[in-house]
Amino acid sequence: MNPLLEFAVKEMDGILRDRRTRLDSLHLAPDDVEELLDYTFQGAGGTPLGIDIFRTKNSDNSPLPVIIMIHGGGLVTGSRKTTRAFCENLAAKRFLVFVPDYRLATDTDVLTEIGDVYAAFSYVSDYLEGYGGDPDRVSVVSDSAGAFLATYAVATTESDALQEAFGLDELPLRINALVCFSGMFYTNQRGPLGLFYADALYGKKLTDPSFMQLMDPECPEVMGHLPPMFLVSSDADILKNYTKRYISALREAEHPCEFLYYRGNRELDHAFPTMKPYLTESQEVLEKLIDWLNQVDDEE
Repeated sequence: MNPLLEFAVKEMDGILRDRRTRLDSLHLAPDDVEELLDYTFQGAGGTPLGIDIFRTKNSDNSPLPVIIMIHGGGLVTGSRKTTRAFCENLAAKRFLVFVPDYRLATDTDVLTEIGDVYAAFSYVSDYLEGYGGDPDRVSVVSDSAGAFLATYAVATTESDALQEAFGLDELPLRINALVCFSGMFYTNQRGPLGLFYADALYGKKLTDPSFMQLMDPECPEVMGHLPPMFLVSSDADILKNYTKRYISALREAEHPCEFLYYRGNRELDHAFPTMKPYLTESQEVLEKLIDWLNQVDDEE
């Protein structure tokens, strides 16, 4: 393994382990949430991957808005289980939530990771109505590295050029909104993330300028095919400058977007809404997010 990537794995594993311990000690699933755990879908190339599903119990049988949650972990660690408490809270607010895994950069490349997320979208498209979901109200929520993968997978659903570049087929799924907490948007440019990830993620593709141009999330082929976006960051977020940079690019392009930024509180660190869902501010983000999603759906 690339020594820099190996270092990233160790660092991210330590951070996530501490937070999982905290969440496990507090975990108590809401009584009105049904958990359908450890199902399987076919990732890119037919590789079986895990997916969890959360939904409201005892609903009035009206179709539920759907959320696909893409977890973070620096592309090198983490799993769908790290966002369980957050997804339970979403389900308790009357959402149908799908949480897929994807393969990590320690085992594959960026094309396969995006392909795994895209394959999860296909699974959701096929099965959401069977679980009581509304196909006209589908959103994607993501954090950290998951935001990078989600941004590309979501844009690919609407972009012929990205489908061709990634070797993916058109999907019938239409995604109304994209939510990114502490997004790891930039992975191949100068800076810490480019240093750690570029070679491991892109390999020989680094010498293909037409492909690498598409891997700039500010390029029109990506931003021009994204739905309205909701971004969250904070002073204590290690990737706050990436979110600030991307929200500036979205605003310059007059792309519909909402930005929540929290100042001063060091407890509100990287991806706090999903990793620390017990905080008052995390609950505030959840309420504002739901209001925004409802507004986006109403405008469709």
